Amino acid sequence: MMRLNDPERDFSATLDECIEGILGNNAFKAKMVAAKPDLLQAGANYIIAGNSGALFSIPPSANEKEKDTVILGNLTKAELVNLYEYYFRNEEKASRTTYDKLLNSAQEQCPFCGGIGTPRNLDHFLPKSRFPQFSTFPKNLVPSCRDCNMDGKAESFATRAEDQLIHPYVDHDRFFNKQWIFAKCLLDPSNRPISVHYFVASPDEWEQVNKDRAQKHFHDFGLAKRYSVKAAQLLETTLAQIAGLKKLGLSNAAICTSIISPGIDKAPFINHWQKGMFQAIYATLQN
Repeated sequence: MMRLNDPERDFSATLDECIEGILGNNAFKAKMVAAKPDLLQAGANYIIAGNSGALFSIPPSANEKEKDTVILGNLTKAELVNLYEYYFRNEEKASRTTYDKLLNSAQEQCPFCGGIGTPRNLDHFLPKSRFPQFSTFPKNLVPSCRDCNMDGKAESFATRAEDQLIHPYVDHDRFFNKQWIFAKCLLDPSNRPISVHYFVASPDEWEQVNKDRAQKHFHDFGLAKRYSVKAAQLLETTLAQIAGLKKLGLSNAAICTSIISPGIDKAPFINHWQKGMFQAIYATLQN
């Protein structure tokens, strides 16, 4: 739910880099050269499907355990997986620079969870075990924190439109430019906020499939809890500031203008936990 800029290096250059790194295996190198046009076409089809919210329509190309299945040209699943393992992310290969650039492009913020976690590796959005043709496709490689990669997504992939997670590279702008994560303050008996509860409220004009996708993403990555935990770290400080300003005689309206509205406006992006938290505090001060 954070947009990522397009990778610096395109698929063609990435494949060339990997092919150059294939030493001592001329047969595999020749197969890669021959299959490159087919791989590039697969990448182009991926972008078209992703832009239209239809990545789910790309069929898995291999059974998880069938390593010798031919995927494209004469390339097998095992060969395409090995392309990633030994010729792309291998620290001894030149293409490792591309791997590191992709990982660092997120600027220490995991796009799946809104920057809560720090990316530690590249997640195959369509898992290479079932979609090996995209094992080195840059737009299928998403910088991901451990929680999102291992617990939130793992090896899963959607087979229905409504089950698709939000793709940081290719998905529609609606998921990045419209607010769909909101929050409310849970109050104690004296109406003092004690925690922040996050929830999904997609725009009314969205089609149901897009509302379902937003809810799916929010649920699978555990954002209700993870956002609330982050908000708790700032809530007490903000409440103390509000109390101090009230002692100085400031009205709720003045407090909102001085510290709450800036917290809303300066949130890093529209569905960031900070924006929701300050909106929720703003609402309590209006009552």
